[in-house]
Amino acid sequence: MNKIEVNSEGQQEIIKCLDNELLLPVLIEAGYDVYAPCGGNGTCGKCKVWVSGEGAVTSCFYPVTQDLAIRLPDKRESKILVDQHQFTQKVSTLPGDCANLSSSPYGVAIDVGTTTMAFYLVDLITGVISETRAVGNPQAKYGGDVITRINYAVQNEGGLNKLQQVIIKAINEQFDHFVEFIGITHSDLIKVTIAGNTTMLHLLLAQNPLSIALAPFTPKFVDSQIIDAGKLNLRCHPSALVETLPCISAYVGADIVAGLASIYPDDRHKTYLFMDIGTNGELALITPGRIICCATAAGPAFEGARITHGCTAMEGAIHAFSENHAKVIGNGKATGICGSGLIDIVAHMVENKIIDAEGLLNEDFVVVPKAYAGINEDIVINQSDIREVQLAKSAIAAGVKLLLKKAGVDVMDLDAVFLAGGFGNYIDPESAMKIGLLSLQFKDKINSLGNTSGTGAFLALKSSQFAGSIDRVMKTAEHIELAEEEDFVMEFAMNMMFDPELTLI
Repeated sequence: MNKIEVNSEGQQEIIKCLDNELLLPVLIEAGYDVYAPCGGNGTCGKCKVWVSGEGAVTSCFYPVTQDLAIRLPDKRESKILVDQHQFTQKVSTLPGDCANLSSSPYGVAIDVGTTTMAFYLVDLITGVISETRAVGNPQAKYGGDVITRINYAVQNEGGLNKLQQVIIKAINEQFDHFVEFIGITHSDLIKVTIAGNTTMLHLLLAQNPLSIALAPFTPKFVDSQIIDAGKLNLRCHPSALVETLPCISAYVGADIVAGLASIYPDDRHKTYLFMDIGTNGELALITPGRIICCATAAGPAFEGARITHGCTAMEGAIHAFSENHAKVIGNGKATGICGSGLIDIVAHMVENKIIDAEGLLNEDFVVVPKAYAGINEDIVINQSDIREVQLAKSAIAAGVKLLLKKAGVDVMDLDAVFLAGGFGNYIDPESAMKIGLLSLQFKDKINSLGNTSGTGAFLALKSSQFAGSIDRVMKTAEHIELAEEEDFVMEFAMNMMFDPELTLI
C-alpha cells in the first residue's frame, strides 16, 4: 500500500492506494476535483499535478509505485455576468403558494452549466437578488463535455450516481453559504428553479442519458420536472419546490429555453438571432410567431478543453489580447487561455499574417514567455490549436447561414444579434468577425447579454407569470438538424478559411 501526501489549498492529507493504481482515479475517489476534460482518457493533458522530485505529471497516465508527495493546482473561482439588461423581461414578484412555507422565504435559481454553475439567491418577498455565486461544475473531473460524461455514466458501475451526487454536493455547499451569508435557516429556502442543458438535467435527476448520445437522440424527458427537495437530499425546506425548466431537444436544452424566454420580445414584429457560443453552439432565430433552433457541433475549443494551454474563464486566464499584450483575469500571471482570449489571439495572428487564410502556422506562436507566465513553460498557440478554432468557428458560422436560409430570413432583416453565455459576454465582436466566427454583416447589431440561462431561471423563480413566456417559447420553437441539411458540408468546408468575406450571408 502506497501513501500519498496531498497538498491542496494549503491543506495536507494522507491518502493510500494500491501499487500501480493510476493517480487521477485515486484522487477522484478521495474526493479531490482534478480538472480532466477528456475524462481521464489521456487525450487532453490537463489533469496535471505536481509530484515532489519530478515536477508536473499527467495524473491519468501516472501509476503510483511508491510513496509520494503531490501538490494540486489551486482552485480558481469562475467569473460570470449576473447583471440584467434592457432586453430582460419585466415580471412581478409572484413566487406562488410555496412562499407560505416560511416567514422569510428565499429561493435559489441555478444554472447548471457544463463548465460553470451559477447560483442566484433571491428574496421572494421583494424579488431582489441577494447574492450570486459561480463555481466550477465538479463533474469536470469525469469529463469536460456532455458526451464524455454520458460515457462515464453508462460505462462505469455507479457512474450515474456519482455524477448526480457531486452536483447535489455542490448545490448543498452553496445553500450552506447562503444560509450563513444572510443569517437565515435552511428551512427558509423554499423554492429552487434549475436551468441547464438536457444532459446536465438528466445527470442531476439520475436519469440515464445514453439516448441523448445515440440516434435518434431522444432524451428520457424534455418537459419541466417538479421534485420535492427531500427526494434529492437538498439542504433546504424538505417540502421546497424544485423545478427544472423544459428542454426543446437533446441538444437544445432548458438553458436555451430560459434564455429565449428571458429576452422574448413583446414587440412581435422584430427578428433576432440568439447565439450561445459554447461546446454545442446553440443558435435560435426568433421571428414573428416562430422560433427555429439548432445546435452546432462546435466542440470544446472555446471552453479550453482541446487547446494546448486552454482553460475556462477563471483567475489566471488570458481573457483579452492586443498588440502582444495579454490581459489576465485577476491581473496576476497568466496560467492559460480562455475562449475570449483565444479569439483575440487568433484574430491578431490573422491580422498580422502569422497564419494564412487556410490556417497554416509555421511555428508555435508564443503568447506569454515562460519568464512572465504563471506556469513553468511558454504559453503558446500551436497548429493543433488553430485547427480546433477553425472547426469550432466554422460549425457556428455555417449553422448561422443555414438557419437563416431555412427560415427564409435575409441577414439585413435582423434587428439584433444576441450573444448569450459567459463566453458571449466577454468575446470581442471585432475579433470574432476578423476570424469569421461572426459575419461582418452583424456589425452594429451585436448585443452581449451575459448568462441568459441564469436570468431565465431567476425570472422563473421570482414570478409564476414567467411560465407564460416559457410556454410561448415551447409552443413556437422548432428544432432542425443541421447535419441533415444538404448544404451543411459545403458551408462547413467554406467557413474553415480565415477569410471574413466568406462569412457574408
